[in-house]
Amino acid sequence: MTTMVVPSPCPMAFNTTKYFLIPVYSVVLGAGLPLNCLALWVLVSQINKSMVLSVYMLNLVVADLLQTLMLPFWIYYSYRDHHWDLGPGTCGTVGLVFITNFYAKNGFLCLIAMERYIGLVHPLWFRGLQTVRGASKISAAAWVLVLGICSVGTGLLLKEAEAEHCYEGYPLDRYYAHFKMATMVFSFFLPCFFMGFFYFRVLHKLRQVPSLEQETKRQISNFISLLLISFFLLCVPYQVTSFYKYQREILQNKDGLCLFETNLFIYSQVALCLTTLGSVLDPLLYILLLKDVRTELGNHLKCKVLSQVD
Repeated sequence: MTTMVVPSPCPMAFNTTKYFLIPVYSVVLGAGLPLNCLALWVLVSQINKSMVLSVYMLNLVVADLLQTLMLPFWIYYSYRDHHWDLGPGTCGTVGLVFITNFYAKNGFLCLIAMERYIGLVHPLWFRGLQTVRGASKISAAAWVLVLGICSVGTGLLLKEAEAEHCYEGYPLDRYYAHFKMATMVFSFFLPCFFMGFFYFRVLHKLRQVPSLEQETKRQISNFISLLLISFFLLCVPYQVTSFYKYQREILQNKDGLCLFETNLFIYSQVALCLTTLGSVLDPLLYILLLKDVRTELGNHLKCKVLSQVD
């Protein structure tokens, strides 16, 4: 997504997105809200037990939850054929919250990978990072950094603000395209590299620790593998599409951009749609794959059943 800009001079197929965005966003909203609320409740109880991993997962769930809460605005926007009539302030706020949490999730996925790596490969290193307080400070710094970058990007687009479209423009302003190309190093390429490095090192280390229980090895391996698969399937298509789009907007003359934007439009919207499915998949991974989370949830359900019997 992009921010309010001058009405698009390119003949985009705005009336087609409602046929796939609205159904997918509705499913994500209906399933993502209860699942993330459940995961949030369970992870809060895990933090009380001083579990560092739960701090990063909690922040990831918060990002999923906040992004999901913005979906009704995008459903309405798609239904109105990308015509925004809720005011520029609402557009700026909704767009900033949505995009901030989108990139925050990449950061927290990277921090989860780092925590698994340090805890298994170098358990005696960086002891200050392996406490709930240390993890909380890192999480707060990550939120400030992502919010700052996204606020600057939103501000660059709001300078061109007109009320017809929200958080998108065809073509985009070249200054904004330069900004996005520069920040993608921090928002995508570096997290992608570190995630891959940390997780593959963890998987390699698991094979070298014969004393570790097979169930624990399987749990860690499954968790890592599914997180990597979900990230590359759901997030990478949008990031690659965006990178290609910004690159062409920088290098190509504006006179030839309309045909390019028109041809890329549906692909970029489908790729964006895929990213929101992570708000459903993430909490499922925590609940199904992490033993401590399953145990906490099981104990809660058992207590609830016993109280009903009594």
